[in-house]
Amino acid sequence: MSLLAAVEGGDLAEVRRLLAAGAEPDEDVFYHACEQGDPEFLDALYRPGFERMVNHKLDFEDVAGLRWFLERGVDVDAHHCLHHAIGRGRGVRLLTVLLDAGADVNRPWDRWDVGRRPLAPAARCGHLAAYELPAARGAVADLDAVDEAVLAVARGGSTTLPRAASPVLGTPPGDDYGWILGQFAALGRTQVVAALLDSGMAVDTPGWSNFTPLERAAANGRLDVTRLLVARGADLADRAFDTSGPTPLDCAIRGSSANRTDDGDYPGTVALLLAAGAPTRHSPPTGDPEIDALLGRAAG
Repeated sequence: MSLLAAVEGGDLAEVRRLLAAGAEPDEDVFYHACEQGDPEFLDALYRPGFERMVNHKLDFEDVAGLRWFLERGVDVDAHHCLHHAIGRGRGVRLLTVLLDAGADVNRPWDRWDVGRRPLAPAARCGHLAAYELPAARGAVADLDAVDEAVLAVARGGSTTLPRAASPVLGTPPGDDYGWILGQFAALGRTQVVAALLDSGMAVDTPGWSNFTPLERAAANGRLDVTRLLVARGADLADRAFDTSGPTPLDCAIRGSSANRTDDGDYPGTVALLLAAGAPTRHSPPTGDPEIDALLGRAAG
């Protein structure tokens, strides 16, 4: 087994065995280690300079992982970590850690939505918590018509999305702004998701990395949003990325360990998807005894 395969398989013991046998981690291996919820993968595979991959860790709801990078002196402003975390829909606790680490709430972005300060991407990504936290610490609002339109939807005052490109990479091309349905699903904004579906948005509208709203909701343990999307006919067997990617149930199971939101209900989400007949490639042990029990009962 290669070092990369061991990392992708979550096999820490095999990673350590390969390292002891002389395997040398490169940036690609460490990049994929950032996708694991156990910081011991980072400890084992770190080499000086790899801390610049902090933003890939921010693709996941992993406060312990972020603290690992901070303990190694990563400069959150040099990497524009606050902007990245906002764009990826990270939660209040993780955003607060970045702010407490000194993230500049008025720093212009150097990529994606170039030149915008944090409140602008927060508004344009429909992330109310990410808007309110920096605002309370002196962030300046410099919003344009697109930002204001999305913010109105996030606040429940509108269902009219603007015609504009996404402010973050990894979302589908085009200007219909449909990607944000998955963002609201991931954030647990059940009423906003319902309102957008009622306005005519397709329930399986793809978003970041081609995840459907159901996959985003499941990965973040958003039980109420998951229930809504299943009731509205969301595809239970869709596979994100490509034909070998994770199903919604896979996303919930994987999210329980690698992307666990503070307020997510992962056992409840897994139980709901199993009851709806959603397929999965996972089997116990998953790292969560409640989920293991649910999978065991489903397997009969």
